Amino acid sequence: MARSIHPTKEKLIETMISLMDEHALASILVDDVLRESNISKGSLYHHFENFDDLVEAALIARFAAGVDSSIYLVSEAVNGAKSSEELLEKIVLVTSATQGRTRSKFRLERARVIGLSVNSPKLLESLEREQYRLTTAMADIVREGQEKGWVSKAFDAKTIAVFLQAYTLGRVIDDVAGKEQQIDSNDWNNVVNTAIKALLTPS
Repeated sequence: MARSIHPTKEKLIETMISLMDEHALASILVDDVLRESNISKGSLYHHFENFDDLVEAALIARFAAGVDSSIYLVSEAVNGAKSSEELLEKIVLVTSATQGRTRSKFRLERARVIGLSVNSPKLLESLEREQYRLTTAMADIVREGQEKGWVSKAFDAKTIAVFLQAYTLGRVIDDVAGKEQQIDSNDWNNVVNTAIKALLTPS
């Protein structure tokens, strides 16, 4: 899943991401990025059409990084398991790691990028490309499980791949609820794991 990117462009994106971690997006200026990255304005505009182009690239990069980490965990589970039962045990651990309250910010940022793409055709195009890459990677892992006879072939691998990404994003609904209204995380994980178990076939 590694992608080729010019080092200067990569540093600019990483700097923007770092600034986004510390400041509200609307408060970040071009000069902040140039100062923190120690890269010239000319170089920035060589790699990006304008500042908004850099912002969108950083948003997409953060969107993808979080999903990539989840894909890696699922891949490790499929490749490390010896049976569908062991796969389920490993997926339960993945669920716990990806669905917790500590991942709330990541889920909200994913939702924000999707929302912003409604009024930005260029962002939407970039998001479509990145989402295609992510879904294809997850579908490939699902197919590995199907070939091993551990994942049901009753559903298309891509459909399962989208579902695996969708329930994580769906947790946003609870992330934005007031603390008094939020559901129990263990109950959520149990529902997710029960749904995943239904997709597995006994060894």
